[in-house]
Order: sequence, then C-alpha cells, then structure tokens
Amino acid sequence: MPKIIIDKKKSTEISKYMSYLLRHNPKNLNLDKEGFVDLDEFLSFVQNKYKSLNKKELLSVAFGNERYEIKKNRIRAIYGHSIDVSYNLEEIKIDKLYHGTTQKAAETILKEGLNPMGRRKVHLSKTIEAAIRVGKRRTKKPVILIINASEAMKEGVKIEKATDKVYLTNHIPSKYIKIHEEPNHQYV
Repeated sequence: MPKIIIDKKKSTEISKYMSYLLRHNPKNLNLDKEGFVDLDEFLSFVQNKYKSLNKKELLSVAFGNERYEIKKNRIRAIYGHSIDVSYNLEEIKIDKLYHGTTQKAAETILKEGLNPMGRRKVHLSKTIEAAIRVGKRRTKKPVILIINASEAMKEGVKIEKATDKVYLTNHIPSKYIKIHEEPNHQYV
C-alpha cells in the first residue's frame, strides 16, 4: 500500500470527487459493467478538477480508503453506487450485522425493512462502532439497528461482503431487524 502523501483534508476532498464520479456520475468515463475504469483515463479526468494531482497521489487517496479497488491498472468504487453496475462479490455467512441511521428512518425501517433508498444495495456494518460512524453522517445520536443476518439468509436473503467492514444486500425484511439498546452507549 502506498504511503499517504497528501494532507488529510485534500485527500478527503479528492476522495469525495472520485466517489461521486465512480458511484453516481461517471460522465464520459468508460466504465465497464463492474464499474471499473482505466486508471490513467480516470486520473486524466480527475485532473480536470485537480490539475496538479499525479498518479502517486491518486493511488494514495484510493489505497487510503476502503471504498476503492484497483486491479490491473483499473479502479472502481466497490459499493455505494446509484448507477447500474454488476457487483461480483462473495456471498458470505455471518450471524449479525449493524446499520446506523436516524430516529425517523429507524421507525420506517422497523415497519418496512431496510431498502437501498437511491443506492443499488443496502449497506450494513460488521461492528456497532462502524454503524455509529455511518449513522453520525446524518445525526449526532444515531440509532443502531441489529440485523439478524443468519436468520435472514436462511430465508433466502443474499448478503455479500464488499470489504472487511461493509456488507451489501438488496433488502432486509423488518422481521430480522431490532434496535440495539445499550444503556450507556458511547457515540464514538
């Protein structure tokens, strides 16, 4: 893995732009069906906005963020797409997963289940801490939902591993979801 060679603020800014292009608005990029694009083509495109960005810096941003995958001089976002891409991920067996969300969304989820809501897949976290971080993107005190993944899979729900921390599925029925209640929960 290349060493991070640009400051964190700039890396975050570039990563958000990369994510936007690869997950939501590939514009004139030649994405294949799995969402991969030639790395040099992608760098050229990103340089339209970040003129001085070089390949080493782009790679340091990509390798510093688990949402990107680089194979054979091609790059893609692994998850989070609103555009149509074919995921080729490993289906896994796991007991529990978690989802961080707002109080209002949790009420709906407990009635209707977890749905992608503008994305191609539902994102689930492997740990409570990761679900808290995800939930904190939308609220200061997220509600953490526990997903009974093993029971859902017994009834045909397919869950795929995107990374060591992120799992994807098309839908989780509400009967496999409950609120994680911990009296002295720390919001990390």
